[in-house]
Amino acid sequence: MTHEREVQTESVPPKGQQKKAPLSAADSELPGHRFESGYLSHPGQRGVGLGIAVGVAIFLAEWLGLALRPQPGPIILCPGAGVAVGASILFGLKARMPIATSVAIATAASSIMFGKSLWLAVAFGLVNAGQALLVTWLIERWFGDDVKLEDVPQVLGFLVASTIGVAIGSTGAAVAITLAGPIAFLYAWQLWFVPCLLGMLTTTPLLIGLGELPRELPPRRELIEGTVAFVISVLLSVLLILLPQAPWESPLPVVLVLAVLLWLAVRCRPVFAFAAASVLGFTIVWSTASQTGHFGDGSIPLGDRILAAQIYVLAGSLLALMLAALFAERRSRECRLADALEAGEVIAFEWNAAKRQSRRSANAASILGCAEGALQSDDFVRHVHPDDRPRFNAGVRALSPQNPAYALSFRFRSPDGRQLWLEETAKGEFNTAGQLLSIKGLTRDISERKKAELALAERSLQLALAGKAALVGSYAHDIDTDMMQVDAGYAALHGLPEGTLETTRSEWQTRTHPDDLARVEGMRQQAFRERLGEYGVEYRIARTGGEVRWIEPRSFIAYSSDGRPQRIAGVNIDITERKRAEDHLRTLVAELDHRVKNVLATVSSVTSRTKEASCSPADFIAALDGRIKSMAATHQLLSQHHWKGILLSDLVRRELAPYAANGNAEIGGPDVTLKAEAAQSLSMVMHELTTNAAKYGAFSIDRGRVSVRWHWALNGEADPPLRIEWQESGGPAVQAPDRSGYGIEVIRDLLPYELDGKVDLAFPAEGVRCRFDIPVSQLSNGDDRIGPAGSANFLQHPRGKRAPR
Repeated sequence: MTHEREVQTESVPPKGQQKKAPLSAADSELPGHRFESGYLSHPGQRGVGLGIAVGVAIFLAEWLGLALRPQPGPIILCPGAGVAVGASILFGLKARMPIATSVAIATAASSIMFGKSLWLAVAFGLVNAGQALLVTWLIERWFGDDVKLEDVPQVLGFLVASTIGVAIGSTGAAVAITLAGPIAFLYAWQLWFVPCLLGMLTTTPLLIGLGELPRELPPRRELIEGTVAFVISVLLSVLLILLPQAPWESPLPVVLVLAVLLWLAVRCRPVFAFAAASVLGFTIVWSTASQTGHFGDGSIPLGDRILAAQIYVLAGSLLALMLAALFAERRSRECRLADALEAGEVIAFEWNAAKRQSRRSANAASILGCAEGALQSDDFVRHVHPDDRPRFNAGVRALSPQNPAYALSFRFRSPDGRQLWLEETAKGEFNTAGQLLSIKGLTRDISERKKAELALAERSLQLALAGKAALVGSYAHDIDTDMMQVDAGYAALHGLPEGTLETTRSEWQTRTHPDDLARVEGMRQQAFRERLGEYGVEYRIARTGGEVRWIEPRSFIAYSSDGRPQRIAGVNIDITERKRAEDHLRTLVAELDHRVKNVLATVSSVTSRTKEASCSPADFIAALDGRIKSMAATHQLLSQHHWKGILLSDLVRRELAPYAANGNAEIGGPDVTLKAEAAQSLSMVMHELTTNAAKYGAFSIDRGRVSVRWHWALNGEADPPLRIEWQESGGPAVQAPDRSGYGIEVIRDLLPYELDGKVDLAFPAEGVRCRFDIPVSQLSNGDDRIGPAGSANFLQHPRGKRAPR
């Protein structure tokens, strides 16, 4: 009796670090419902409150263990040990010492109340607190502070930690008991170890599971189903008590309860299985202690009944822990798989060849745009795009034991009207005869990828077209291997065969113009030495056939960590046309400079000679103004024709226009275009003849007439010159000048000097006559040498004012 009571006291103490009620753990997770903060605000006060609550829970658990023991007899199960470990895990590291203190005090107090000496009660308290701390420390060292007992490794770790902690605690308690009285050490150790271990296995998992509930409440279906199954397990446990006594070996009542336990483990969260196992364990213990029901057969020795009860409690607890962990792991994997399928827009499917029906994962309805449960038969194939359906069917029909898998991409017309791109990879299963049994695989929505691929293809085509239009090509050069990856634009730019994607820099060197190669290589080596990120230098290449093109490269250099150049990427731009334009511009500028110099020299000469021939300043200004205006008019005509030449008829008409009126001027001849140099010289000659006619000749009186005609002088030469004839008539009688002024010198000398032409100037009394021969080389349309003479063309203005027509 004494030993039994001692063991009762010893086995009760090893409990508790925290509150027993799962609602306390749940409340501690909810803002505003924490036990310690709801009533106490200071951290020290919260610790004291938590310690008191856990101490009360430990004391009640100790009392329950004593209440569920046979009279007289040892304690069968100590729930206080499970409350201590569960509270320590739930409330975490910061609450560890307050809980351990409460465990020690509650254990010592309960031991004193149950008749133990003071020093033995203190020893029990220290042993129980150390036992709870050791088990908690081992669990958290192995699995951290997130212990849910929802996978097999954590369950096994919990079992090992509980066994080690209780074994060490039992050793301490056995030492204290043997020192207090005559009792065998091994017997004292055994009476402490088994009840404490069973208390942890039945109580701690339940507290951990209840503590997890507030974090993530189960779905309504699972909550209802779990509650119903738990109630059934309670009723069946009560049935154990009400059944008539039978040999305790009979497993039928327990098997009934375990069937419900299996139901809970498979369908619900572990906490429901833990609760059912706890109810079953306490029911078995109560039946044994009260000699009621299946485990209360008084004809069986008490020791045997206690051993049987402990074995059944241990088996039920272990079975509940392992089953709950196994199925929790499976549900977790299925949940992760479902989340992965949902996130990746992937459908898992299985097609039964015999039934010709399919099963698809839950996300199929949202991805395929169909009602849940639809497309379970051959309806799926009918939604495949008609253009892709033959290929899809062929891929499925091609399955065989030698070719068991396929991978297809196809368009799919969903029932909600959308068109999707799907990618399906699957594998067939065959029987020993080679007949197809089923197809299992994954269907992935790749619509966005296809859109991206289409957009990328369009952008690549646009880039290729832009590169071709802009004569741009890209390249990447690996310095270590000397290999260059090039695009189609680069190949076209350098005259490489169509389809070339790879070449070498050595081959590039053979195309580079010899005069530019050293300069390009020097710039490249300088960039390497200075570790420049970018460089560029224009150079020429010689394409097949000898064509020379100008290239402007833009190159970017990548260096290794030690500063060694590794890779160069860049673009080549064909700037040949730009170079030609620059050359043409330089030529134009030089030509303009030459012409400006000539004009200035001509103006200077005209000014000087006009001054020498003028009798007065007024005559000088008038003569100079006329001559410069004539030159300006000719320049205007040439500018309008971009200095490519002007028609002889336009030039003559422009010079005669200021004095032509009432049909006093006649011009005619074939269409002939003068070069710019010839036009400038001839305009000066025409200006002098016109000015002389206006002052002294036919244009000086109303009845005077001037005729200007031109034709090809057919004199048997291979290139006959253009002959221009000036004839005045009806004017004052002409007298040959006694001296040659500047005007006569221009008429006689300018064309022979500038154009290598011939001039015949005569002064008969009836009017001045002048004949010019212009060489064909001074004409722009030398092929139109022979043609009909133009009809007479008289220049006049309706009001007598002279103006060109």
